[in-house]
Amino acid sequence: MSQKTSAKRAKRYQQKRKKTNKLLAYGFSKNISKDAPAEKKNLDNLQYDWIPFGDDNLFPQLLSELSRSASTHRAILNTKTTFTIGEGISTSNSKTAKYLEDVNADGETINDVLRKVISDYWTHGNAYMEVVKGKGYMNLYHIDATTVRVNKNKKSLLLHPNWADAKRSPELAKSLPIYPNFDKRKSVQRSIIKMCDYESTYYYYGLPDYIAALDHIKISHQIGKYNLTRFKNGFMPSAIIELGADMSEEEAELFIEQAKEKLTGENNNSKMLFIAKNGDENATNVQIINDTSDGSFMELQTITNDNIISAHRWNPALSGIQVAGSLGNNQQILTIYDIVMSTVIKEPQQMILRGLKKLLKRELGLEVADLNITTKPPVTMLGAINPTEYISIQEGRKIFHLPELSDEELEKLLQEKAAQELIKVETKKDNNGEPDNSE
Repeated sequence: MSQKTSAKRAKRYQQKRKKTNKLLAYGFSKNISKDAPAEKKNLDNLQYDWIPFGDDNLFPQLLSELSRSASTHRAILNTKTTFTIGEGISTSNSKTAKYLEDVNADGETINDVLRKVISDYWTHGNAYMEVVKGKGYMNLYHIDATTVRVNKNKKSLLLHPNWADAKRSPELAKSLPIYPNFDKRKSVQRSIIKMCDYESTYYYYGLPDYIAALDHIKISHQIGKYNLTRFKNGFMPSAIIELGADMSEEEAELFIEQAKEKLTGENNNSKMLFIAKNGDENATNVQIINDTSDGSFMELQTITNDNIISAHRWNPALSGIQVAGSLGNNQQILTIYDIVMSTVIKEPQQMILRGLKKLLKRELGLEVADLNITTKPPVTMLGAINPTEYISIQEGRKIFHLPELSDEELEKLLQEKAAQELIKVETKKDNNGEPDNSE
């Protein structure tokens, strides 16, 4: 075969390859959105003794991670806990008060235990307190909500130190009955009080009130991560580089999967994307992408925060969250506080008080009629009070460790103050001789 014939065949082969170019593979970024998990309805098909909470049985762990990932969300959770516990449980009964000062072997007060219980309630929608009864005593302990699952017998709860590994170590799960039932197999009796709100179609677990904002909480976290990564990467522009290369469809699919792992999610922005194209002999194509988002997503951050706050049924002023154009004085903050207390905080407070009163009266016979939670407003009106309207001149001088005035000195001072007040009134009169009350 002549050299000329071989060159013609090679040219026709190359032209044929160019005409048969095709898309080898494509892929989309991973979906990281999260909805509230549906509960299992057919318990007979469950392989293990517990009713899973979430598809992977780790929904409480996810809620705990989210509580540490978004600043607005965490600030509201902490403030809710603070407002709910207030200044703590109070009672005028000395016997009851003495018990509440030391409720377990760790030396914790009832306020120490309830603060943890309340924190779990707002974070998870579920809260648990263990009751331990022995001869002549009863101890109360907080149980971490992430360690508890409902037994499929629906009469007890299972505690496991690591639910991610529960299927490989089911023997570590400890079963305790739900109060008022007790495990009486040993000299020390144990039970768990479960606290949660009603949620339609959920029979075994409660849900937190912010459940509708799960995706917004994740977005808030990712925005912070994105901006941090941009800063760490020097705000360099990304690029797409197309390379002519021969690869099979299987190799192309593998390439797409690896690209999604390496180019999506946090810490993966502002990187260069390489695309290998089969049968393309053109020169390498480099496209520089100019990011015009300014790396801050300010509008998205505002929308996200608004949705988080709405889902919590909260007011940002109570959690120290700055809102443009909203200054607010103490009176306005107290008004907002009263609204939040009556619409958000009061109901869980009463739920916890009812459970505690029932427990103390039934198990210890303590007087609990006046057992209550003392509230603590975020601000007071002391700054608006003029002390001169409530104390005399002599009392004021005593407070500031000044010597008392003689009768003559006091009379002279009062005359001077009266003259000053008269001058103020005269200067406020208008041209018609009427006082100017516009100020």
